[in-house]
Amino acid sequence: MSCNEFIPNQWYPIFDSLKLKRHKPVGITRLGERLVLWRDRSGNAVCTADRCPHRAAQLSLGWVRDDCLVCPFHGLRFDSAGRCVLIPANGEGPVPRGFDMPTLPVREEHGLIWYWYGNSEPAQQIPWFLEAPDPSPRTNFVQRDYSVSYLRVMENLGDMHHVPFVHRATIPGAGTRVAVEEARLDGTVIRMKVALHHERSARMRPTYTFTYALRLPTLATISIARGVQFVASATPIDLDHTWLWARYGQDYIPGWLGGRAIARLIAKFDLELVFTNQDMRMLMSQQRNNLGDISSCRLFEADRAIALYFGLRKQAMDDARAKLDSTKSRVVAR
Repeated sequence: MSCNEFIPNQWYPIFDSLKLKRHKPVGITRLGERLVLWRDRSGNAVCTADRCPHRAAQLSLGWVRDDCLVCPFHGLRFDSAGRCVLIPANGEGPVPRGFDMPTLPVREEHGLIWYWYGNSEPAQQIPWFLEAPDPSPRTNFVQRDYSVSYLRVMENLGDMHHVPFVHRATIPGAGTRVAVEEARLDGTVIRMKVALHHERSARMRPTYTFTYALRLPTLATISIARGVQFVASATPIDLDHTWLWARYGQDYIPGWLGGRAIARLIAKFDLELVFTNQDMRMLMSQQRNNLGDISSCRLFEADRAIALYFGLRKQAMDDARAKLDSTKSRVVAR
């Protein structure tokens, strides 16, 4: 199995809803595809390929007018169903066939825009965690692109036993001995609870406990302290780049008293100082040619969440491949 594949027929979070404004299209690359997002008159998100069918200009450089996306090159207009309704050079007459472009399935839930990557009918349910913080006055989100495979980021999100080494300056005093208090598969959700102990207990030697969960294809949620939790998505931009989005929530300070500002400080600290400056150094140093195959690594009990995630991923990829082969066989038989 090659790591140069993404799990098909899945909902992937691709953009934060708050960042998609009316009248202003946004161009992004997700799962190796260049996409444009915009909002129609009703505020619904619309997604198409970021390529005009006329002469391949980037539609994300255009604008929204009269409930249509306007190409910045020659002014072609596309409605929210992807129909080309005007070619200015031809006047106001009928538009010739062949200029329409298909819209792509997207939905908005939990403050995110989700994109259905696959050829099957989109699933009804969006993957999520019941315990994950949804948008509120006590939450704040951060996002950033990284030059690393999303699989490395997901692997890192399932690993708490690197804390005493990688984060010894920012999370001081964590013990190196890992006690796995919970490790189980809850339906399609991998749930783990680990405690970092010291070999010899003493004053000023705290025990850090982390409760976290992973879910295909790109989601993780972690309780990093009592009353502080984040949910994250490591969505692939392409094979070697990741859009990392995370929303942090805290239960200590209400919104009216500055709760959002506290969540923003936590988010900036964890993403910028901890992950960007510390974790990324280790992720970039990993030396595996096939990132989707964990079998070349020697794992131990503390790696349980990682093993379960890659096992579920392999099963999903194998199932998708078998379904595709079956479809091809039926077509050939006809």
